[in-house]
Amino acid sequence: MHGSLPTHSDRHDERWPARRTLTVGAGVVLFVAVMIAFPPSRMLGSVFGVDSAARPQLAEGALGVSGSVFLVPALPGASVSSPVAPSELGGEYLWVRASDSSAVAVDTLRDSATVRVPSKPGFYHLAVFRGEQRVVVSELVYGVMAPFAELLGGSINGYRIGTYRWQRSRDDATAPPPGFVEVWPADTAVWVSAHLQLADFITHDGQEQWPKYVALTRVILDKVELALDRLGGSERPLSVNVHSGFRTPRHNRRVPRAATDSRHQYGDAVDLALDADLDGRVSYFDILAIARAVEAVERDYPQFVGGLGVYGNRGNAPYVHIDARGERKRWRG
Repeated sequence: MHGSLPTHSDRHDERWPARRTLTVGAGVVLFVAVMIAFPPSRMLGSVFGVDSAARPQLAEGALGVSGSVFLVPALPGASVSSPVAPSELGGEYLWVRASDSSAVAVDTLRDSATVRVPSKPGFYHLAVFRGEQRVVVSELVYGVMAPFAELLGGSINGYRIGTYRWQRSRDDATAPPPGFVEVWPADTAVWVSAHLQLADFITHDGQEQWPKYVALTRVILDKVELALDRLGGSERPLSVNVHSGFRTPRHNRRVPRAATDSRHQYGDAVDLALDADLDGRVSYFDILAIARAVEAVERDYPQFVGGLGVYGNRGNAPYVHIDARGERKRWRG
């Protein structure tokens, strides 16, 4: 009836414009606050002109002794050496996924020497801020590992790894790797050093399970790259054929004549072949050339001492085994 008091429903409608105004206003305030805290140029990177920014200066040794090591394996949430000079970091930094450069988390610098890696396994790049821009340190990829403690019943996330000797003996001399990098199909193309990709280190055990897990150390990458440099690898197009990288203990037991304590299980060994003289084929003489290069590396850099096995003089395909076990071992197969 005209002039009557509004019903409950009518009164609700009369108040709605005020409520909507308050809600929209609060949303605007929240949006502005988020933009101030996380400007688009920080979170989206190159869309806002990062490409024109100068590259950050890498810290000494960030790429290993060889200057060709790109992978940094680390446990979740661990503090690791900063890859850039202290002056490049500023007050905070950002982690981005290596696969698509999407932002993961902003962290605050605690000291000028270290950064703290993300807590979730995967591959990441560090990004530093230049004003409101972010600059990705693309030279290095951080592989956040699944800790060894997650190996339950010989498996991680359904991927079968097996049992390490240490789990039975608790002998510190055979301590297992601290963790395993988590590998999805898209990660296999990641370059872990100048001549080696992540795919080179996946166990050839026929498992179709993804993700797969790989133990891998910087020391073996550095040693191999130093040896290749002796062969002119930084100046010539050397193509490396990796026969075996990481072997799970489960798979190692099935490899004929493999040592029960094979260093392949610990991520610091690799079997490889290459055409050292670039004559179009891999011969035993190529393998001997690699072996001489490894000997020279161990002579000049004692921290890389380890095993060296030469194969192929008995009619088998020639290749060389290189590891960084910490003591000198030599053999022929």
